[in-house]
Amino acid sequence: MKNSEPMKNCEPMKNSEPMKNSETINESLPVRRPARRLPRLAMRAGVLVALAGLAPATAFAQSAAMGMPSISKDRGLHTGEFTLHPSLSLQGHHDTNIFNGHEEEVGNLPRGATSLRIQPRLSLANEEASNINFKFLLAGDGRIYLSDNQAIKDQTGLGGNAGLDVTFGARKPLSFSVFDYFGRSLRANNWETSQALDRVSNDVGAKVEFHPGDIPERRPFNIALMGSYAFDKFDDFEAGNTNTVRSRLSGSWRFLPKTAAMIDTSWDFRSYENNALAAIGLSHDSRPFRARAGFAGALTRRISFELLGGWGMSLHEAGDSYNNFLANAALGFRPTDTTRMLLAYSHDFRDSFYGNFIDVHRGSIDLRQRVGHILDVKAAFGVSYGTYGRYVSQVQDAFASAQRVDTALDGGINAAFEVSRLIGFDLGYQLRAVLTPYKIFAKDLKTVRDVGAYTAHELAATVTLRY
Repeated sequence: MKNSEPMKNCEPMKNSEPMKNSETINESLPVRRPARRLPRLAMRAGVLVALAGLAPATAFAQSAAMGMPSISKDRGLHTGEFTLHPSLSLQGHHDTNIFNGHEEEVGNLPRGATSLRIQPRLSLANEEASNINFKFLLAGDGRIYLSDNQAIKDQTGLGGNAGLDVTFGARKPLSFSVFDYFGRSLRANNWETSQALDRVSNDVGAKVEFHPGDIPERRPFNIALMGSYAFDKFDDFEAGNTNTVRSRLSGSWRFLPKTAAMIDTSWDFRSYENNALAAIGLSHDSRPFRARAGFAGALTRRISFELLGGWGMSLHEAGDSYNNFLANAALGFRPTDTTRMLLAYSHDFRDSFYGNFIDVHRGSIDLRQRVGHILDVKAAFGVSYGTYGRYVSQVQDAFASAQRVDTALDGGINAAFEVSRLIGFDLGYQLRAVLTPYKIFAKDLKTVRDVGAYTAHELAATVTLRY
C-alpha cells in the first residue's frame, strides 16, 4: 500500500513501491510562489518519509522469523531447470485519506478515494541446486481512480518494478553476483492537488561471497562484499532527486548447528542533484555509516531469536547529524505448525527531506495463522517514535513549531483464501497514522499552513489468477 514506501522513505528503494510540477496545483487552491511551495512539499514529504522512515528495518528482524511452507507447491510452468510463475491480480482499493489531510488544513481536509488496480506479475527462476542461480521478476501496478474530483482522478498512473539477480558459482566456495532492481512507485501527494509523489528508482551492483566448504547447506562461514549505484528521481520534484553509491561488508559464522554470530557494516555516499533543499536548510548530502554485530539463531525447536547492536552516523555535510547507537532485537515463536509470531524492536536512523534525518525507535508484532490448506491470515502492528534532526527555518513567510517528534502507527490484517490452485482471493485492511503536535505557521503565528498529523485507513479486495 501507499506507505510501504518512502515517509514516508527517502532512501532509494531497491524494489518498487512508491511532485508533479511544484507550481502546478489544483485551481481551487491559491497558487503559491515557488519559494513558499518548496518548503511545504519538502516538509510534507518529510512527514511521509517519516512513515516509511519510521517503518521497520527488516533486514535483520526477518532472521528471527520462522517461515511457513507455501499452501500450493506445484504452481508454475516448468521447462528444463527453469520455472515460470505468471499471475494477474485485480484489486478494488479504498483510501479514506488519500492526501494525508487534516481537519485544521484549509484546502486539504481528509478525502477518500476509490481505485481499481491491475497488477500483472511474472517471475522466472532456475533450480537452487544449479551452480548458476538466475532470478527475474517483472510486476506491474496500474491504478485507475474513480472520482469526480480532478485531483483524485489525476492520481491514475502506471507503476511497477523489475529485478534481475544472477549468481555465478553459487555452490562453489567463491561466488559472484550481479543484480539490477528498477521500480516506478505511485503515491499521492500530501496535499489535495493533481501533483503526485511518483518516482523511479534503480539499484545496480555486484556482490562477491566467500563461503568455504564442500556442502553448501553445511557451510559454517560466509563473508560478502557488495557495491552498488542507486538513483531516485521524482517526475517533477527535482529537489528530491538523489544519487547514492553503496558499499556493504557482512559476514556470519555458525558456531552451533542453528546459531550464528553476525556482523554487518555499510557506508553509503548520498548526494542531491541540486541544492534546492540545502539552500533553505532542509536537507544536505550525507555519508551514512552503520556497523552492527550480534547473534541470531534458534533457542529451541519453536523459538528463534536475534540480537544485534552497533553504532551509526549520518555524516551530513551541514546541519544536524545522527551519531548514536543502533540496535535490533527479535523473538520468533512457533506455538503450532500452523502459527507464527514475531516480536521485534529496532533503533536506527533514516534520511529525511526535513532536518536531515529521523532517529527512529520501533516496536512491532507480526502474527500469521493458517487454517487448513485454504486460508492464511496475517496481522501486523507497529509503533515508531521518531525524532527529526534540528532544523532552523530559512523561509521568510513560514514558522515551524519546536523540534519535530512523531509517533507513527502502522498495521493491518490480510486474509488470503485459496479458492483453487489457479484462483486466490484476498481481503485486507491497513492503518497508517502520524501523531504529532508539529505544525507550520505563517509568520503571524495564527494561520496554520500545514499539520504533520493525520490518520488514514485502507481497504482492499483482490482476486488473483495464477499458474
